[in-house]
Amino acid sequence: MRNEKHVWRARSIALAGCLALLSVSTADVRAEEWAPSKVVEIVVGSAAGGGNDKSGRAIQKVLTQEQIAESVVLNKVGGGGGIAYGYVSQKGDPHFIGIAQGGLMSNHISGRSELDPLTDVTPLSYMGNEAVAIAVRTDSPYKNISELLAQLEKDPASLSISVGSDRGGTNHSGIALLAKAKGIDAKQLKIVIFGGGAESVTNLLGGHIDAMSQLQNNAIPHHQAGTMRILCLTSAERAASVPDVPTCKEEGYDVIANNWTVVLGPKDMTPEQIAGWEKILKRVSESQVWIDLMASSSASNEYKNSAETKEFFAADYQRAKELMTELGMAK
Repeated sequence: MRNEKHVWRARSIALAGCLALLSVSTADVRAEEWAPSKVVEIVVGSAAGGGNDKSGRAIQKVLTQEQIAESVVLNKVGGGGGIAYGYVSQKGDPHFIGIAQGGLMSNHISGRSELDPLTDVTPLSYMGNEAVAIAVRTDSPYKNISELLAQLEKDPASLSISVGSDRGGTNHSGIALLAKAKGIDAKQLKIVIFGGGAESVTNLLGGHIDAMSQLQNNAIPHHQAGTMRILCLTSAERAASVPDVPTCKEEGYDVIANNWTVVLGPKDMTPEQIAGWEKILKRVSESQVWIDLMASSSASNEYKNSAETKEFFAADYQRAKELMTELGMAK
């Protein structure tokens, strides 16, 4: 009987020891998890109401609704987003995050920005992408993309085409890649630069330019209203909001050009900080707030973690550099 008591006592002590070790181990894991401990500053490179601003405020709304962290949106406009990206990088604090798009690549490749997207920031999460629309007024003689390209083949400078403020970026690549697919020298195109997509729309509808190559959210409402005709979208699939509009690939041109949205932080973030933001941003991407934002512009809601986004950055930078070199725009 005494031996049984000793055995039972020994087992109890061993079990207590295991539980204690498990408790310590769990505490260590919890201690390693990172979460914001002060106000998060969400830095965007556009003015209030712009694309990046809308993304930043959607993230802010989710952080508030789900009681993740207090946050503010900072609008650092200028330099094609370079001022905003530089601000995040210089702070060196994981409580500062930025909303980045394709201009992050083209600005560095062209020499407009010294910030290297492959070394000076930490890509945290890829949050989705939006295609480019090639659009004309409804009274334009060009009924499809092949007719417009046929005219450019005759005389590349015969049509004025706006790419907003995005010289060398995604908007520019949309029409440039189509021209290239047709065997046209894209450097000879008459590209018009404005302050942004809204100015491109105003000038197209006003008859001051012939066409525009802009993110689809700028063109879709006007296509639906009957004041613009979208000739094709540079996406892999048709947009649900304009099912009558073909993709450029359907029209015979193997062109895909998407303007992505990525959340980034400063360089040299720790693995724990990166993992913490991945967890938060995954929740954002799955929230109804974010889903509704993506749907409002017919954008693709696609999530990638930090490692996947870093790999994407490297490939996209190379793609952008090759095209901009062909356009004579690389430094």
